[in-house]
Amino acid sequence: MAVPDRETSRRVLASIDPPEWLVVHAEGVARVAAEAARALQANGVAVDPALVEAAARLHDLDKLETRDNGRHGIVAAERLTALGYPEIAGAVAAHPVRRLLDPERAPHDWASICVSVADRRVSLTFVTIAERLKDMAVRHPDHADAIAATRQAADALEARLAEAAGLSREALDARLAAAWAGPDQ
Repeated sequence: MAVPDRETSRRVLASIDPPEWLVVHAEGVARVAAEAARALQANGVAVDPALVEAAARLHDLDKLETRDNGRHGIVAAERLTALGYPEIAGAVAAHPVRRLLDPERAPHDWASICVSVADRRVSLTFVTIAERLKDMAVRHPDHADAIAATRQAADALEARLAEAAGLSREALDARLAAAWAGPDQ
């Protein structure tokens, strides 16, 4: 199985010459998603935190080029597969908020769920799902109704993660917030 390590995934992200806000977001999502995976793993769920961290760091690899064409996540997954990292492509492809309402492309496996939940909780800071979706709607007013429609699915996905990790939503929130604030593991 080919999963890029932390430094390799950082080099892949740097290869697109990302703006600072994208790096801050990607690193935050990586920390939070990896912590979600560790919480699952601690409760006996089979998930690879290193795979989750790499997928989370690279989830927006195509963000700058696919903002308005409906292929966000898909282009990044194709690129990662071409680079020899097909194991992380599924989690990357499933992360966009609209995938939550698409039964065929929604996050189903634990790696995808960790990345999706983390992306709903990290903007440039650690936020609630409601705050994140509101921020997205403000930045993308043409898609505000579609973004708002994902709220219930986003909440349900986080609740599923908390249950599988054996944590209350509050305990999961605290653990993920601490991962956002803390140094890389």
